[in-house]
Amino acid sequence: MAAIRFANEYELQKVVQRCHNVLWERHGFDPAQAFDEFSKLLFVRLYDEATLAGARTTISRGESAEEFAARVRWLFDQANETTGFDHIFSEDTIRVDDLAIYEVFRQLQNYSLLETTSQVQGADIKGTIYEHIVGNTFRGELGQFFTHRSIVEFMVRFIGIDEWQVVYDPACGSGGFLIMCAKIVREQIQQRQPELRRQEIDQKLQEYSQRRLVGTEINERTVRVAKLNLLMHGLDYSNIFTVNALKTDELHNGRPPSLLAKGTVDVVFANPPFAGYEKDPSVLSKFELGQNGHGSVSSVTREVLFIERIIQVLCNGGVAGIVIPQGIFTNRNLAHVRDYIKRHAQILAVIELPDWAFIQSGTSVRGSLLFIRKLAQVPDHFTYNVFMKRVENIGFTSTGRPTDKNDFPETIAEFRQQDARYLVSVADMQDRIDAKFYIPNHRHVISLFQINPRHKLVRLSEIGTFYTEKVNPHLNPHQEIGLIETGCVNPETLTITPRRIKGQDSNYTSLKRVQAGDILISRRRAYRGAVVVVPPELDGALAIPEFSVLRLREGFDLDYFVEILRSPLFLQLMTIYSTGEMSGRIAEKDLRRLQIPLPQDHLHWGATFREHRKRIAELKRLIATQEGQIAQFCSDLIEGVV
Repeated sequence: MAAIRFANEYELQKVVQRCHNVLWERHGFDPAQAFDEFSKLLFVRLYDEATLAGARTTISRGESAEEFAARVRWLFDQANETTGFDHIFSEDTIRVDDLAIYEVFRQLQNYSLLETTSQVQGADIKGTIYEHIVGNTFRGELGQFFTHRSIVEFMVRFIGIDEWQVVYDPACGSGGFLIMCAKIVREQIQQRQPELRRQEIDQKLQEYSQRRLVGTEINERTVRVAKLNLLMHGLDYSNIFTVNALKTDELHNGRPPSLLAKGTVDVVFANPPFAGYEKDPSVLSKFELGQNGHGSVSSVTREVLFIERIIQVLCNGGVAGIVIPQGIFTNRNLAHVRDYIKRHAQILAVIELPDWAFIQSGTSVRGSLLFIRKLAQVPDHFTYNVFMKRVENIGFTSTGRPTDKNDFPETIAEFRQQDARYLVSVADMQDRIDAKFYIPNHRHVISLFQINPRHKLVRLSEIGTFYTEKVNPHLNPHQEIGLIETGCVNPETLTITPRRIKGQDSNYTSLKRVQAGDILISRRRAYRGAVVVVPPELDGALAIPEFSVLRLREGFDLDYFVEILRSPLFLQLMTIYSTGEMSGRIAEKDLRRLQIPLPQDHLHWGATFREHRKRIAELKRLIATQEGQIAQFCSDLIEGVV
């Protein structure tokens, strides 16, 4: 029976899972080892399909596991010596036993890798099988390398490419960006030359990938994934190199340095590594952002150097789409990075993704998409508009499930049309360049606290003191303390339930002592509304640094200010000003400068708020009483009392 293509991704995943089970049961491989061995067997199947329609990897009737496995091992060696298949596993061997080989191919032999379509309705086995294996089945150390295909496709279509442009991915992972480029070039060829046969288009794509697609990746295992991924798509993988993108000039092989010399690349797509510092002086010295401004090297996070490297390799007028952690856009200590970008490139767009967009890739870091065009000179007076938008729906859910809800196509159309709703003058972007800070509804919220037609606006620093006395609980290790952490504050009940611990058990060496009547403001995840008044019984408790402690000056009504500070609009304001790559927090420096309205009769409003809170408490007690009566009636009925 002729092999058929996978009907859908679910069918593919079931087969992959069964193959993984075979490898685990036979050898107890960890995910990375199982992935490597399964890759080799898929490689053999692909080679056999490409050269003899899969006949030699189909088990014959009555054939023993030993006989079949011997043929597979021979095919593996043959493939490694065949042009177009070499330099992937050429120095490796198949490490699974004969029965495992036999059982895996028993699962695979009914399906064709080459015939499986890459359409939406079909399983995209020709490459993205590896994203599925790693992302959904093995979930091991490789998960960090992959960007969801929905985001990849958006970025490539947002920039727009053609077959004459050199495309480079400096941290190419599985090769997803490069393969997406080939997919879109295929669409362009089919539209431009509909008379071409499939084989002719395949040949054009082979030549395109050989001339125009370049990738570097530091992890050798992942380079194999990328090469096999491109091979499955019928693309040339000779320009995929195992090298740190920050050190391409150090390779003895002359191709990467010549391919990736400064000013040679038309388009860059990248999701650079989000973690880790570069401390090597020989690397840092090559980058302006690796030095402290005085010619001395200074360690920085690697994504900072990747940004400079991307701008270096772009030709004049070249464009890039980069996934960047949120901190690059907002953190004060990274202002020099934003300044570098502005001095060397035009910022085309900033697209903010949902906070959960990269959780499926194994990271909780919040990322946004930066699109830039390199310019030889960016005059000081250069003025242009930046497209800025936050998207909510991105083609998949927070659990990774596909969904039809997708704002990406509409966003591309809005960018092409330069929709005025999303345009921000670069002249207005003095420091931060995050979309969250500039989108229209957020600018409206900010304006409400900058101009008030009826009431005077005062800074928080003008109505009280931000108390900063520091206490080290370890100095009194056996003394019991009341520790107030963010989870100790209940925004619903507006109560504080501190942890009772000994000083020696505290994870903090710098805490803030609070007094009764202080306003505690949680600066982390401000939208939660953890803004409460310290009650008398907690006088002297210690709060973690995530809190700001505001002690009002005499004459200011406590209830008025507390209610304003936990109002939905002010919580939204704090959230807008929040920075950081994980949960987001507003810096106390920014919090102190925020303004709130101070009516002349604010004492009256404070009294009004107190009456409302009193009424709310009464209603809650009434609700609790009624719920208790219902529960008692039910018990009486069940027990036959009534």
